[in-house]
Amino acid sequence: MSITRATFLRNKFLYNEHLNHTSPASLPLAGQTWADRQNNIDQQRVYCQPNSQGNCTYSSVGLIAGNSNSIYNRLETSLRKRFGHGLSLLASYTYSKAIDDVSSFNITGSASQPVAGENDLAQNPFDLAAERGRSMFDSRHRFVLSYEWEVPSWNHPQNWYQYALADWQVNGITTYMTGTPFTVVDQSYNYDAPKVTGFSAFRPNLVGNANDGPRTVAEWFNTSAFQRIDLSPTPAGVYGSEGRNVVQGPGFANGDFSAFKDIGLTESKTLQFRAEFFNLFNRANFWLPNSDISSPTFGQIQQALSPRLIQFALKFLF
Repeated sequence: MSITRATFLRNKFLYNEHLNHTSPASLPLAGQTWADRQNNIDQQRVYCQPNSQGNCTYSSVGLIAGNSNSIYNRLETSLRKRFGHGLSLLASYTYSKAIDDVSSFNITGSASQPVAGENDLAQNPFDLAAERGRSMFDSRHRFVLSYEWEVPSWNHPQNWYQYALADWQVNGITTYMTGTPFTVVDQSYNYDAPKVTGFSAFRPNLVGNANDGPRTVAEWFNTSAFQRIDLSPTPAGVYGSEGRNVVQGPGFANGDFSAFKDIGLTESKTLQFRAEFFNLFNRANFWLPNSDISSPTFGQIQQALSPRLIQFALKFLF
Protein backbone atom coordinates (compact mmCIF):
# COMPACT_ATOMS: atom_id res chain seq x y z
CA MET A 1 0.00 0.00 0.00
CA SER A 2 1.26 3.46 -0.83
CA ILE A 3 -0.11 6.92 -0.15
CA THR A 4 0.84 9.99 -2.14
CA ARG A 5 -0.36 13.33 -0.82
CA ALA A 6 -0.22 16.87 -2.08
CA THR A 7 2.11 16.62 -5.04
CA PHE A 8 2.36 20.36 -5.74
CA LEU A 9 3.67 21.66 -9.05
CA ARG A 10 4.11 25.32 -9.80
CA ASN A 11 6.13 27.15 -12.44
CA LYS A 12 6.87 30.76 -13.20
CA PHE A 13 7.67 32.28 -16.57
CA LEU A 14 9.05 35.36 -18.25
CA TYR A 15 7.71 36.94 -21.41
CA ASN A 16 7.96 40.07 -23.55
CA GLU A 17 7.09 42.99 -21.31
CA HIS A 18 5.92 45.02 -24.31
CA LEU A 19 3.00 42.58 -24.69
CA ASN A 20 2.25 42.60 -20.97
CA HIS A 21 -0.28 45.35 -21.32
CA THR A 22 -3.93 45.04 -22.17
CA SER A 23 -4.89 47.56 -24.80
CA PRO A 24 -7.84 49.89 -24.15
CA ALA A 25 -9.74 48.22 -26.97
CA SER A 26 -9.72 44.90 -25.14
CA LEU A 27 -11.10 46.25 -21.85
CA PRO A 28 -14.87 46.45 -21.32
CA LEU A 29 -16.17 50.00 -21.48
CA ALA A 30 -18.71 51.45 -19.07
CA GLY A 31 -22.18 50.26 -20.05
CA GLN A 32 -20.81 47.84 -22.62
CA THR A 33 -22.45 44.43 -22.89
CA TRP A 34 -21.22 41.14 -24.28
CA ALA A 35 -23.45 41.70 -27.29
CA ASP A 36 -21.64 44.99 -27.98
CA ARG A 37 -18.30 43.23 -27.96
CA GLN A 38 -19.65 40.49 -30.15
CA ASN A 39 -20.30 43.12 -32.83
CA ASN A 40 -16.71 44.38 -32.70
CA ILE A 41 -14.24 41.53 -32.78
CA ASP A 42 -11.25 43.86 -32.32
CA GLN A 43 -12.52 44.67 -28.83
CA GLN A 44 -11.81 41.09 -27.87
CA ARG A 45 -8.20 41.00 -29.03
CA VAL A 46 -6.31 41.13 -25.76
CA TYR A 47 -3.08 42.37 -27.34
CA CYS A 48 -4.61 44.50 -30.09
CA GLN A 49 -2.07 47.38 -29.82
CA PRO A 50 -4.11 49.66 -32.18
CA ASN A 51 -2.16 51.79 -34.62
CA SER A 52 -2.89 55.37 -35.68
CA GLN A 53 -5.68 54.18 -37.99
CA GLY A 54 -7.32 52.24 -35.17
CA ASN A 55 -6.50 48.84 -36.63
CA CYS A 56 -4.98 46.11 -34.51
CA THR A 57 -1.23 45.67 -34.81
CA TYR A 58 -1.64 42.08 -33.64
CA SER A 59 -4.68 40.18 -34.83
CA SER A 60 -4.28 37.01 -32.78
CA VAL A 61 -1.58 36.39 -30.19
CA GLY A 62 -1.18 33.06 -28.45
CA LEU A 63 0.59 33.17 -25.09
CA ILE A 64 1.86 29.82 -23.84
CA ALA A 65 3.01 30.02 -20.23
CA GLY A 66 3.96 27.62 -17.47
CA ASN A 67 2.13 29.29 -14.60
CA SER A 68 -0.33 26.57 -13.66
CA ASN A 69 -0.87 24.77 -10.36
CA SER A 70 -1.82 21.16 -9.71
CA ILE A 71 -2.34 18.95 -6.68
CA TYR A 72 -2.67 15.16 -6.71
CA ASN A 73 -3.55 12.91 -3.76
CA ARG A 74 -3.92 9.15 -3.94
CA LEU A 75 -4.29 5.97 -1.93
CA GLU A 76 -2.97 2.95 -3.83
CA THR A 77 -3.26 -0.70 -2.85
CA SER A 78 -2.22 -3.83 -4.70
CA LEU A 79 -2.34 -7.59 -4.31
CA ARG A 80 0.17 -9.71 -6.23
CA LYS A 81 0.66 -13.43 -6.68
CA ARG A 82 3.95 -14.19 -8.31
CA PHE A 83 3.97 -16.84 -10.99
CA GLY A 84 3.77 -20.27 -9.42
CA HIS A 85 1.85 -23.47 -10.09
CA GLY A 86 0.97 -22.01 -13.48
CA LEU A 87 -0.77 -18.91 -12.13
CA SER A 88 0.14 -15.24 -11.69
CA LEU A 89 -2.21 -12.49 -10.53
CA LEU A 90 -2.07 -8.75 -9.96
CA ALA A 91 -4.95 -6.67 -8.59
CA SER A 92 -4.60 -2.95 -7.89
CA TYR A 93 -6.94 -0.22 -6.69
CA THR A 94 -6.37 3.53 -6.67
CA TYR A 95 -8.46 6.15 -4.89
CA SER A 96 -7.31 9.59 -5.98
CA LYS A 97 -8.18 13.18 -6.66
CA ALA A 98 -6.43 15.58 -9.03
CA ILE A 99 -7.02 19.34 -8.93
CA ASP A 100 -5.52 21.96 -11.23
CA ASP A 101 -6.34 25.10 -13.19
CA VAL A 102 -5.43 23.60 -16.58
CA SER A 103 -4.87 19.98 -17.51
CA SER A 104 -3.37 20.06 -20.96
CA PHE A 105 -1.30 21.91 -23.50
CA ASN A 106 -4.21 23.28 -25.49
CA ILE A 107 -3.52 24.79 -28.90
CA THR A 108 -6.40 23.21 -30.78
CA GLY A 109 -9.39 25.23 -29.62
CA SER A 110 -12.69 23.92 -28.36
CA ALA A 111 -15.12 21.19 -29.25
CA SER A 112 -18.57 20.21 -28.02
CA GLN A 113 -17.46 16.67 -27.22
CA PRO A 114 -14.30 17.29 -25.19
CA VAL A 115 -11.30 15.06 -25.51
CA ALA A 116 -7.86 15.49 -24.00
CA GLY A 117 -6.96 19.14 -24.36
CA GLU A 118 -10.32 20.34 -25.62
CA ASN A 119 -12.36 22.98 -23.79
CA ASP A 120 -9.59 23.54 -21.30
CA LEU A 121 -8.87 27.19 -22.03
CA ALA A 122 -9.48 29.77 -19.34
CA GLN A 123 -12.85 31.48 -19.51
CA ASN A 124 -11.21 34.66 -18.26
CA PRO A 125 -7.44 34.68 -18.95
CA PHE A 126 -6.99 37.39 -16.29
CA ASP A 127 -8.57 35.30 -13.53
CA LEU A 128 -6.84 31.93 -13.57
CA ALA A 129 -7.80 31.31 -9.95
CA ALA A 130 -11.38 30.85 -11.14
CA GLU A 131 -10.19 27.87 -13.22
CA ARG A 132 -9.28 25.78 -10.19
CA GLY A 133 -11.22 22.53 -10.29
CA ARG A 134 -10.99 18.82 -10.96
CA SER A 135 -8.47 17.82 -13.59
CA MET A 136 -9.80 16.61 -16.90
CA PHE A 137 -8.21 13.20 -16.22
CA ASP A 138 -9.45 12.94 -12.62
CA SER A 139 -10.95 9.49 -12.09
CA ARG A 140 -11.77 8.97 -8.42
CA HIS A 141 -11.75 5.16 -8.40
CA ARG A 142 -9.73 2.79 -10.59
CA PHE A 143 -9.46 -0.98 -10.27
CA VAL A 144 -7.35 -3.21 -12.54
CA LEU A 145 -7.05 -7.00 -12.44
CA SER A 146 -4.60 -8.90 -14.65
CA TYR A 147 -3.93 -12.63 -14.67
CA GLU A 148 -2.15 -15.44 -16.48
CA TRP A 149 -3.01 -19.12 -16.07
CA GLU A 150 -1.40 -22.15 -17.62
CA VAL A 151 -4.28 -24.61 -17.66
CA PRO A 152 -3.35 -27.97 -16.08
CA SER A 153 -3.22 -30.77 -18.61
CA TRP A 154 -1.92 -34.30 -19.21
CA ASN A 155 1.84 -34.74 -19.34
CA HIS A 156 1.51 -37.43 -21.96
CA PRO A 157 -1.82 -37.09 -23.82
CA GLN A 158 -3.03 -40.32 -25.38
CA ASN A 159 -6.20 -39.51 -27.33
CA TRP A 160 -7.68 -36.65 -29.35
CA TYR A 161 -9.49 -34.82 -26.55
CA GLN A 162 -6.43 -34.90 -24.33
CA TYR A 163 -4.40 -33.38 -27.16
CA ALA A 164 -7.13 -30.77 -27.74
CA LEU A 165 -7.24 -29.71 -24.09
CA ALA A 166 -3.51 -29.77 -23.44
CA ASP A 167 -1.03 -26.86 -23.45
CA TRP A 168 -3.50 -23.97 -23.12
CA GLN A 169 -2.77 -20.62 -21.50
CA VAL A 170 -5.41 -18.00 -20.69
CA ASN A 171 -4.71 -14.35 -19.97
CA GLY A 172 -6.83 -11.36 -19.14
CA ILE A 173 -6.95 -7.78 -17.95
CA THR A 174 -10.06 -6.15 -16.51
CA THR A 175 -10.40 -2.44 -15.81
CA TYR A 176 -13.08 -0.52 -13.93
CA MET A 177 -12.86 3.24 -13.40
CA THR A 178 -15.20 6.09 -12.62
CA GLY A 179 -15.75 8.81 -15.18
CA THR A 180 -13.74 11.96 -15.74
CA PRO A 181 -15.29 15.45 -15.44
CA PHE A 182 -16.07 18.05 -18.06
CA THR A 183 -17.34 21.60 -18.36
CA VAL A 184 -20.59 22.82 -19.92
CA VAL A 185 -19.99 25.74 -22.26
CA ASP A 186 -21.98 28.08 -24.50
CA GLN A 187 -20.28 28.20 -27.87
CA SER A 188 -22.80 30.56 -29.42
CA TYR A 189 -20.49 33.44 -28.49
CA ASN A 190 -17.67 33.45 -31.06
CA TYR A 191 -17.30 29.73 -30.63
CA ASP A 192 -15.35 29.51 -33.88
CA ALA A 193 -12.52 31.83 -32.79
CA PRO A 194 -11.24 30.85 -29.34
CA LYS A 195 -7.76 32.18 -30.04
CA VAL A 196 -9.26 35.59 -30.80
CA THR A 197 -11.68 35.87 -27.91
CA GLY A 198 -9.16 34.63 -25.36
CA PHE A 199 -11.45 31.84 -24.10
CA SER A 200 -13.00 28.84 -25.78
CA ALA A 201 -16.61 29.65 -24.92
CA PHE A 202 -18.85 31.16 -22.28
CA ARG A 203 -19.85 29.13 -19.30
CA PRO A 204 -23.49 29.37 -18.28
CA ASN A 205 -24.83 30.00 -14.79
CA LEU A 206 -25.18 26.97 -12.56
CA VAL A 207 -28.64 26.99 -10.98
CA GLY A 208 -29.01 23.37 -9.83
CA ASN A 209 -27.27 20.04 -9.29
CA ALA A 210 -25.77 19.16 -12.64
CA ASN A 211 -25.03 15.57 -11.64
CA ASP A 212 -28.59 14.82 -10.59
CA GLY A 213 -29.51 13.54 -14.04
CA PRO A 214 -31.14 10.46 -15.55
CA ARG A 215 -27.80 9.06 -16.78
CA THR A 216 -29.20 8.01 -20.16
CA VAL A 217 -27.81 8.56 -23.64
CA ALA A 218 -30.68 10.97 -24.31
CA GLU A 219 -29.81 13.10 -21.26
CA TRP A 220 -26.74 12.12 -19.30
CA PHE A 221 -26.75 14.97 -16.80
CA ASN A 222 -29.30 17.46 -15.50
CA THR A 223 -29.46 19.91 -18.39
CA SER A 224 -31.92 22.16 -16.53
CA ALA A 225 -29.20 22.91 -13.97
CA PHE A 226 -27.65 25.37 -16.42
CA GLN A 227 -28.92 28.78 -17.49
CA ARG A 228 -27.57 30.58 -20.55
CA ILE A 229 -26.28 34.12 -20.18
CA ASP A 230 -28.24 36.71 -22.10
CA LEU A 231 -25.59 38.64 -24.04
CA SER A 232 -27.65 41.81 -24.50
CA PRO A 233 -28.17 42.96 -20.89
CA THR A 234 -25.14 41.26 -19.32
CA PRO A 235 -22.22 43.65 -18.81
CA ALA A 236 -19.02 42.66 -20.57
CA GLY A 237 -16.65 41.04 -18.09
CA VAL A 238 -19.39 39.27 -16.12
CA TYR A 239 -19.04 35.52 -16.56
CA GLY A 240 -21.23 32.54 -15.78
CA SER A 241 -21.20 31.04 -12.30
CA GLU A 242 -20.40 27.48 -13.40
CA GLY A 243 -17.01 26.26 -12.27
CA ARG A 244 -14.57 24.25 -14.32
CA ASN A 245 -15.13 20.49 -14.69
CA VAL A 246 -18.16 20.26 -12.42
CA VAL A 247 -20.06 17.61 -14.42
CA GLN A 248 -19.29 13.91 -14.02
CA GLY A 249 -18.80 11.90 -17.21
CA PRO A 250 -19.57 8.22 -17.88
CA GLY A 251 -17.47 5.52 -16.25
CA PHE A 252 -15.41 2.89 -18.03
CA ALA A 253 -15.43 -0.89 -17.70
CA ASN A 254 -13.58 -3.25 -19.99
CA GLY A 255 -12.41 -6.83 -20.03
CA ASP A 256 -9.84 -8.22 -22.48
CA PHE A 257 -9.27 -11.96 -22.68
CA SER A 258 -6.98 -14.25 -24.66
CA ALA A 259 -6.33 -17.97 -24.96
CA PHE A 260 -3.16 -19.47 -26.46
CA LYS A 261 -2.41 -23.08 -27.38
CA ASP A 262 1.05 -24.32 -28.29
CA ILE A 263 1.21 -27.17 -30.83
CA GLY A 264 4.61 -28.81 -30.98
CA LEU A 265 5.75 -29.64 -34.49
CA THR A 266 9.36 -30.57 -33.90
CA GLU A 267 11.82 -30.13 -31.04
CA SER A 268 12.56 -26.52 -32.11
CA LYS A 269 9.40 -25.54 -33.96
CA THR A 270 6.01 -24.70 -32.46
CA LEU A 271 2.76 -23.49 -33.91
CA GLN A 272 0.78 -21.24 -31.56
CA PHE A 273 -2.96 -20.72 -31.92
CA ARG A 274 -4.20 -17.43 -30.45
CA ALA A 275 -7.78 -16.34 -29.75
CA GLU A 276 -8.13 -12.76 -28.48
CA PHE A 277 -11.25 -10.97 -27.28
CA PHE A 278 -11.23 -7.20 -26.74
CA ASN A 279 -14.15 -5.79 -24.72
CA LEU A 280 -15.15 -9.38 -24.03
CA PHE A 281 -18.57 -8.58 -22.55
CA ASN A 282 -19.38 -6.05 -25.29
CA ARG A 283 -20.06 -3.28 -22.80
CA ALA A 284 -20.98 0.14 -24.18
CA ASN A 285 -18.37 2.61 -22.92
CA PHE A 286 -19.68 6.05 -23.75
CA TRP A 287 -17.81 9.16 -24.75
CA LEU A 288 -18.58 12.41 -22.98
CA PRO A 289 -21.98 13.93 -23.77
CA ASN A 290 -22.47 17.06 -25.82
CA SER A 291 -21.49 19.87 -23.46
CA ASP A 292 -22.53 22.85 -25.63
CA ILE A 293 -25.65 24.40 -24.12
CA SER A 294 -26.44 26.12 -27.42
CA SER A 295 -26.58 22.79 -29.28
CA PRO A 296 -29.89 21.00 -29.98
CA THR A 297 -28.23 17.78 -28.78
CA PHE A 298 -27.05 19.29 -25.49
CA GLY A 299 -26.59 16.60 -22.84
CA GLN A 300 -26.86 13.71 -25.30
CA ILE A 301 -24.25 10.99 -25.75
CA GLN A 302 -23.63 10.44 -29.43
CA GLN A 303 -20.54 8.23 -29.52
CA ALA A 304 -19.14 5.16 -27.79
CA LEU A 305 -15.84 3.36 -27.76
CA SER A 306 -15.25 0.20 -29.78
CA PRO A 307 -17.60 -2.78 -29.28
CA ARG A 308 -16.37 -6.35 -28.82
CA LEU A 309 -13.60 -7.33 -31.20
CA ILE A 310 -12.55 -10.97 -31.74
CA GLN A 311 -9.49 -12.06 -33.65
CA PHE A 312 -7.81 -15.40 -34.32
CA ALA A 313 -4.23 -15.94 -35.38
CA LEU A 314 -1.56 -18.56 -35.93
CA LYS A 315 2.01 -17.84 -34.85
CA PHE A 316 4.96 -19.91 -35.97
CA LEU A 317 7.78 -20.10 -33.42
CA PHE A 318 11.18 -21.42 -34.40
